[in-house]
Amino acid sequence: MTGATPHRETLDQLLGSGMNGRSPREVFGPGSDQFWLWCFTEGYRADERLRAAVPSFPAEEIQRLFAGTAGDDSMIDAFSFYHLVRSLVRQHTTRPLESVLEFGCGWGRIIRFFLKDIAPDQLWGIDCMPRAIELCTSTNPYARFELVDPFPPAPVVPANAFDLIYSYSVFSHLSEDAHLQWLREFKRMLKPGGILIATTRPRDFIMHCAALRAADEQRDFAQGTALAFRDTEDALARFDRGEYLYEGMGAGGVLDASFFGETCIPMGYVIKHWTQLFEFIGYVDDRQMCVQNVIMVRKPA
Repeated sequence: MTGATPHRETLDQLLGSGMNGRSPREVFGPGSDQFWLWCFTEGYRADERLRAAVPSFPAEEIQRLFAGTAGDDSMIDAFSFYHLVRSLVRQHTTRPLESVLEFGCGWGRIIRFFLKDIAPDQLWGIDCMPRAIELCTSTNPYARFELVDPFPPAPVVPANAFDLIYSYSVFSHLSEDAHLQWLREFKRMLKPGGILIATTRPRDFIMHCAALRAADEQRDFAQGTALAFRDTEDALARFDRGEYLYEGMGAGGVLDASFFGETCIPMGYVIKHWTQLFEFIGYVDDRQMCVQNVIMVRKPA
């Protein structure tokens, strides 16, 4: 990480001696994006004022359990998606982004970056895993976190409340029925004209599963993936026909194999089915932009 001295000067200007009752948006909003990333990486380790001002971190082994990465690698990955989401929203709407919900917030690695843009009472994270909500509430006092059931409804979340709902690497795991039920619930939660951004496995993931089997992959984290889409040619053909691909694997706890596994949602499926509820905006299939495919739709105004 470079540019530590200018970032420290910015920190002195923005934070001074402490938060003094201000929200992260009020303090850090004027800072650059690279400064904001520094606040959660090198800056967090170097300056005790930051450790008191921004959300803290669970142990690295816990971070890896949720996302497969930890430390700076996890923050850089989360920041990259945060930056992409903001860029897509700015490209496709002129309305201010004032209220945001993350579906499947995990331990809270992505949502913390939105603290720079969103007031605490307008920033929500929901998850069906009790441990995730415990971690978020214990490390981040600046957003609202709520436990929801694996299937909607989620009555704790108000209707017509959010400008943006985003979900990273959740629709890459849901069964077709679960994802359709949540789409209907998201339509309830979004404001008219509000945007939904969700990621899913790309077509290449089917071949990645085949490569793991060919290599006789034995590492625990890859065992489930290696079992997915075992008929590679059939799976590729179904993807190209625009079919929903799902292999129920489960992941322990509430993540039952009946609705949780490995999922690929092709653009053809999105255009055919999601547009029954939303206006289609775009489908990003570019590994330079995101490791997963990105679906973007809008609630009709």
